[in-house]
Amino acid sequence: MSATGVISEVFPKMANVILDQDESKRVLCSYRRGQIVDRDAEWRERSPVAPGDRVKVHLYGSKDGVIEEVEPRRNFISRKAPGREGKIMHTIAANLDFVVITSSLHEPDFSPGLIDRFLIATTVAQITPLIVINKMDLDSGSERPWQLYEDLGYRCFPVSTRTGAGLEVLRGVLKSKTSAFCGHSGVGKTSLLSLLFGETVGKVGEVSGVTGKGKHTTTVSKMIAAGEGTRFIDTPGIKEFGLIHVGPKDLIQYFPELYELQIKREPYEHLPRFESYLRIKAALEDEGR
Repeated sequence: MSATGVISEVFPKMANVILDQDESKRVLCSYRRGQIVDRDAEWRERSPVAPGDRVKVHLYGSKDGVIEEVEPRRNFISRKAPGREGKIMHTIAANLDFVVITSSLHEPDFSPGLIDRFLIATTVAQITPLIVINKMDLDSGSERPWQLYEDLGYRCFPVSTRTGAGLEVLRGVLKSKTSAFCGHSGVGKTSLLSLLFGETVGKVGEVSGVTGKGKHTTTVSKMIAAGEGTRFIDTPGIKEFGLIHVGPKDLIQYFPELYELQIKREPYEHLPRFESYLRIKAALEDEGR
């Protein structure tokens, strides 16, 4: 029997599929890479399917089947596959309404560098980014390190999984949408998802007292259907996010406040994100050597 659905979780040569006919069902399906991969693509996929991909499957029974076709993606968020040489990319999630860039105020400290990389990637992919700042209960005064992004027009959501502050507003924005939650380990992403959607989505880890960085708890990206058309994808904590389809020469276009001044031939070295721009440009230049 044939059916349609969406990839919820990917394993080597296998994937779980949420069926359209019953989103409470998960069917474990095999796939043949040679049948569904685009061999003419400039960048090779680490895996030919990703959470969020729409697929057609042939069902052998109520619990297993085979993926026969992957539908064209509306969009996708991806990065250079870590530890791989050449143009190999890791697609984190596909067919998204939002990428929720999740950071924390402290433990670990707010990280604008990773946020900037995700903002570039979402611009390339034409996906709306949302910035969530967790652990606002650690605020010792009037800290607003995200103010820069609000001033640039990005939607920011300060929240606390400990007190529940800000969660209702964020939940309303995400209702009936498909969202991928991305960020460093230890920012409280899994706790945030559990509180937002009432689902236990993974193990909750602690921040290393030695490095100040999070310990990985989520190991693979996983989509969960939360009812009323709301779906979210929990992704592993990311240590590095290698950009693709962006070169050092055109990078400045993804920093609109810098680009605007460059066009006007006015100095922009004093702007807050200039140092972040230089770091990312240097990394792209190194990768191109």
